[in-house]
Amino acid sequence: MLINTYVSRLKTEEIPGELVPIQNEISTFNYATFLRVFDCEKILLAFHYWAISISSFRLFIFKLLIQHFIANSPKFDRIDFKKSMLFSDNIFLFPGARRSFSKLRNCNFFGEYTKGLIDSCASVAKDIRYISFRCLEPQHPNVNNVNDDSMDGLARLIRSQRQLKKILLSDGRYNTIFKNEIFESLTTQSDTLTVIKFLSINFHENFPLKHLLICKNLKVLKIVNCKNYGNCSKITEKLQQFHQLKAITFSSSRLPFELYRKLISLAGYSLQTVVLMGKVFAEIPLPNSFANNLQVTSNPSSNSMLEPFIEMCPNIRQFLACVNESQIVYLPSLLRSCRNLKRISLYDPKYQSRSFYSSIRDMQTINVENLLAEIGRAIPPSLIKFNINMNWKFSVEVFGSFLQNLGDTSSTTAILSKDTRKDMRVTRTTQLQRLSFQFCTCMTDEHLEMFYMYPIKSLSILKIRGAEGISEDGFRKLVDFFGDCVGVPQKFRKQRNTSRD
Repeated sequence: MLINTYVSRLKTEEIPGELVPIQNEISTFNYATFLRVFDCEKILLAFHYWAISISSFRLFIFKLLIQHFIANSPKFDRIDFKKSMLFSDNIFLFPGARRSFSKLRNCNFFGEYTKGLIDSCASVAKDIRYISFRCLEPQHPNVNNVNDDSMDGLARLIRSQRQLKKILLSDGRYNTIFKNEIFESLTTQSDTLTVIKFLSINFHENFPLKHLLICKNLKVLKIVNCKNYGNCSKITEKLQQFHQLKAITFSSSRLPFELYRKLISLAGYSLQTVVLMGKVFAEIPLPNSFANNLQVTSNPSSNSMLEPFIEMCPNIRQFLACVNESQIVYLPSLLRSCRNLKRISLYDPKYQSRSFYSSIRDMQTINVENLLAEIGRAIPPSLIKFNINMNWKFSVEVFGSFLQNLGDTSSTTAILSKDTRKDMRVTRTTQLQRLSFQFCTCMTDEHLEMFYMYPIKSLSILKIRGAEGISEDGFRKLVDFFGDCVGVPQKFRKQRNTSRD
């Protein structure tokens, strides 16, 4: 085992011979010099397997190994602190740490933090490109002091960097107060910072919008599972734009609609990728007339979820969103507005990526009889992927109109100036390569006939897994027409599995 090889390189005066169960000859190479990733969890796991028979001396030997790695590696590119370690020493104070950690590019703090650890990292590593900070329960009894120490150290670590490009801030407990100094430190990296992700953070009514706007080269903003942003309607002054913001992700973000709209408007023309999943909007408490308490209801503004993109973001190329029946009414307008769209994927709120059965069982059936043909007419010729992960219901005739409109002459929107657009009739052939209705149970053989009447020559992937009304002959005919690009419906997968058994 490699641990034996590493132990063999320890100096004899450092480790008594009786502590090692098998005496090994000193290895030819000092393999620690090749180490570039310092992963605490993997080191600890490997050591546990090796040290079973010498459990009473594990801490002593483990600490010697860590010191050996740090003293002998010329440079570590990455360091990962995980939930637990065998000791609470500050490894940035070990002999050789200033040399071996000075070239760190990727630094992940996850779990319990030794007092002063992050502050020491700030003194040693100045060229980190990516910082990930996940705040969990500290290992010391005085929680507040340790939390303050790690927060102060984090602010200093951010400020001390010369080329910081990405940062993730997370609090799995929701009760850590990320000091304003943390958000202010982000502004010191305004020239280089391109990606910011907030994960499971309670902002305590203090969302750092103004600090984000100072990061003039910010390209990606992700807000996931956060809450308590504050009263954004108080922001009345004119704010500068996110000139470089190309991608936003709001996933279970519980945003106030005012902040949601503000962020989208500030991204404007630069925005190209949008991901909206889970509960995007904060729920609004309303008085319960039958009791002396509050009941929670969905945000009525959520029905207008797509409107800001229609009004202000014409350059979107990828749009992935969890939508309901009220929100998809705006889909044709979105498709007409975003004429460079390459991919659109819509998801039912009950969609589960790992379980087709649970998804199709729990999904609401949505009647798009009066909408689907208009969607086909609005789809821009640039679209390559059209994925509907919802159970839409539509007739044969409407589906035929959808396919026909896809192939018809399409209009394109010329932007003459920032405030002026003009529709121009231009003949452009659809580039659609992927069409997915895999949760739509309404599909029948008659629906499939529409593909022969209005063929899509560019199509290379067709997903109809949930189709319940298709016969085996109808499916075989479809495969003969399209080839192997057609996904097998679930009903035939069951039959094939049964025949194998």
